[in-house]
Amino acid sequence: MTKRFTFMVTALVSTIVASSIISGNLSAHSGVLNKDVAARMKVMSEIAKNMSVLGKMLKKKDPFDKDKAVSAVEAIESLAVETPKVFKKQEMHPKSEAKLTIWEDFEAFTKIANKLSVDAKQITENLQSFDDIRPALINLSQSCKSCHSRFRK
Repeated sequence: MTKRFTFMVTALVSTIVASSIISGNLSAHSGVLNKDVAARMKVMSEIAKNMSVLGKMLKKKDPFDKDKAVSAVEAIESLAVETPKVFKKQEMHPKSEAKLTIWEDFEAFTKIANKLSVDAKQITENLQSFDDIRPALINLSQSCKSCHSRFRK
């Protein structure tokens, strides 16, 4: 596969995932009374919201704004650190998309979240221009995809 094709597929998947998470979370959060489940759903939707900020800049739906881009990646870094904490308790809810494999292999789950945090920190330090958005999104999307494919319904 060419780099351009790989990028296009990654960008498309990222946009679809972020859009479905954001739109789905509006209805998914209603009726979730378990505070632990609600907290982790909020963390996931905030990550998606911040990924969407970068996606809109990449697709030129929003102009590149270094401060907004850095802020979005910093938020992703912080939320990635929170992810294992909000999933610590094994709580289930019909509206949750979490698989039991999270708790069966919590070490691997945590490792992916930690990688996302480390990657986001590195991206934050290097994000200077519009040209940096594409590689940033590809990098972050790979962590999201690896986690979702294994730990999300």
